Amino acid sequence: TNPQLGDGLGAALSEAPWANAESKLRELRLDGTGLGPAAGAGLAELLRSSRSLEKLVLNNNPELGDGLGAALSEAPWANAESKLRELQLDGTGLGPAAGAGLAELLRSSRSLEKLNLGRNPQLGDAAGAALAEALQANAESRFRDLRLNGTGLGPAAGAGLAALLRSSRSLEKLVLSTNPQLGD
Repeated sequence: TNPQLGDGLGAALSEAPWANAESKLRELRLDGTGLGPAAGAGLAELLRSSRSLEKLVLNNNPELGDGLGAALSEAPWANAESKLRELQLDGTGLGPAAGAGLAELLRSSRSLEKLNLGRNPQLGDAAGAALAEALQANAESRFRDLRLNGTGLGPAAGAGLAALLRSSRSLEKLVLSTNPQLGD
């Protein structure tokens, strides 16, 4: 990890030629690089225009927060050319605003199979319920792996996730540990 890269890298991402049809970038790992809220726009542009990216890892950037969430909610997830299969956002300071953007991603993505939101305790119960509802609403989903450990889930998320488990044909892994408010 290189915590000194920070928002300068995030801003540079928005200027990179991601829409280049020749780009072969399939995996980008930026975990622990000190990205903050200003990087959200660059990351959203990357996700909006990349035609080859399959895996994006942003883990352990706790300052990203809801700046990334706001940017995610503006990204056009219905892009039929998106190949994003895995998005890792563990320990990125996401809160309720990010939940709305991520729910939109899950509602419309045809390619995403794995989403890791672990260790984002401010994400909360309403976001967890919205994520579950979005996955149920996406009939074309190939989604297999959802990690929501330590995300502040409660009864509303629990009910939504229970309904998801009853109806999903593709979900193989669901991680809910360290959410004591889920209760009985």
